[in-house]
Amino acid sequence: MSDDYTSGSYRMELLKATNWMPWKRRMLAVLVDLGLDSYIAEGAAPPGSADPKSPTNAEAAALKKWKAGDAKARCRIELAISDSEMVHVMGAETARQMWEQLTTVKESKGRLGVLATRRTLYRATAEEGFDMAEHIAKLRQLQEELHTMGSKILDEDFVMILITSLPESWDNYTSSYLGSSGNKPELKSQELVAILLEESRRRKEREVGGMSLQAKGKARPNIECHNCHKMGHYAKDCWAKGGGREGKGPKTRKGPNRAGWTNQAKEKVNDDLNEVSYMAISNASTKEISKYDWLFDSGTTSHICTMREAFIDYHPLKNSSVHGVGSSTAAQGRGTVLVKFAIPQTVYCP
Repeated sequence: MSDDYTSGSYRMELLKATNWMPWKRRMLAVLVDLGLDSYIAEGAAPPGSADPKSPTNAEAAALKKWKAGDAKARCRIELAISDSEMVHVMGAETARQMWEQLTTVKESKGRLGVLATRRTLYRATAEEGFDMAEHIAKLRQLQEELHTMGSKILDEDFVMILITSLPESWDNYTSSYLGSSGNKPELKSQELVAILLEESRRRKEREVGGMSLQAKGKARPNIECHNCHKMGHYAKDCWAKGGGREGKGPKTRKGPNRAGWTNQAKEKVNDDLNEVSYMAISNASTKEISKYDWLFDSGTTSHICTMREAFIDYHPLKNSSVHGVGSSTAAQGRGTVLVKFAIPQTVYCP
């Protein structure tokens, strides 16, 4: 049997052991749209008559109409239930009875049910490499189940639950984002979900890009440069004298280790002005950094370099600036810097 139920303009997943809450919402929406929701409402029953043995024509017509509507509601429910779950509606004679039997089985009642569901929600954690969309959907479903049981989870509480359920690799991102909010109004859960989904998408794109660069680098490991006779590049890309990029290689100097520093950059571009906002946060060292120190953040959208000689290609910028930590500085150009790997779209700030 197919896992989906299709009828007319409706298509929904069949009821299974694990999808009661989304299935319930969709089924209610279908019944409301068809005008059949009254047949599963509390107190739904066939219309009576003054004399059941000899009802009037109007009473008989009303009863016939009700039975026809109830049959349609039962049909809609039955066709949207998988074979394994059909046992839960056995013996029900009306749509209301079907609905009552399903809610009795699927929705935990009392304090024990609330306690068990809350424990599952608060203890939910995601492992590295998880699917962000699936994880959020799981937490939302638990929140909805608690709301159904009369135990509401406040939006601000759900925000904290979601943040604390993420792996450690997300700590720096969520901490810096929440810290940068300052005294702004409380972050809503919908806003946080949108932010996390976007960051998850960006991380996946970087992983794919990194794998592509790695594969590209391994595709020709034994290439010999005919200019300098070193391995791993062609003469047209050689920085040595006589090479296609003569004199364009980076001139590096060693500086003190600043591993405790991170840099977060956000970029906004338009036709007239190119501005880059950044925030530098020190987690370990408070010493002054030098010109040759690098502040790295794997999640940034723009990198900043203070050494013009490190750029292997360079394009001047006009009317561009960098803002952050209460001050700003001019951005004079953009290009590519090589630090064992390429960093495209790097901003030059001397």
